Amino acid sequence: MNKTLKDMLIGVLLGDAHIGRTGIDKAFISFEQSSKKREYINYLHNLTKESGLPLIQDDLKEYLREDIRYQTKNKSLYFRTESLEVLKPMADLFLNDDGKKVIPNNIAELLTPLALAIWIMDDGTWKKPGVRIATNCFTKQEVELLKLTLEIKFNLKSSLHKNNDKYQLYIKQESIPLLRELVLPYFVPSMLYKLGL
Repeated sequence: MNKTLKDMLIGVLLGDAHIGRTGIDKAFISFEQSSKKREYINYLHNLTKESGLPLIQDDLKEYLREDIRYQTKNKSLYFRTESLEVLKPMADLFLNDDGKKVIPNNIAELLTPLALAIWIMDDGTWKKPGVRIATNCFTKQEVELLKLTLEIKFNLKSSLHKNNDKYQLYIKQESIPLLRELVLPYFVPSMLYKLGL
């Protein structure tokens, strides 16, 4: 697995992508985004294809998803890798024994500027004057580990914001210039709004 692909997968697995084990030695990853984020999911799709990871099908699939919370129907775009041995180490990093997504203990070693950019494009929101990252599916301890990682690895200052008994990361205003410097080289133009641009 090349470094660009590995970094991209770290970013999407911190975000919206799903990883699942198949059998004892294989795993697959599925990617899904709103059809409004077509340019971004095309970017992920192209990176995956260029890396040589086999996909279930070459093209993006479009689905109509019902959002019960808001009683709306939304179009989403989806693609999935085949079940592959090369993805098993990623599953071992990001899944516990019960198959629940977790934050790897060594996330500080894994998180790169490209992975951070992907993570923000996946799960970030511009909340003036900073960037909020939806980390609701992780425990408070895991979100604290992510906060510490951002500070130690990139000198980015962030705080935890409670949201319905879950926690989200908020990258503070003082760190936005540095954050932009780190991630802008990897950002898809249609996602720049997530950086307040």
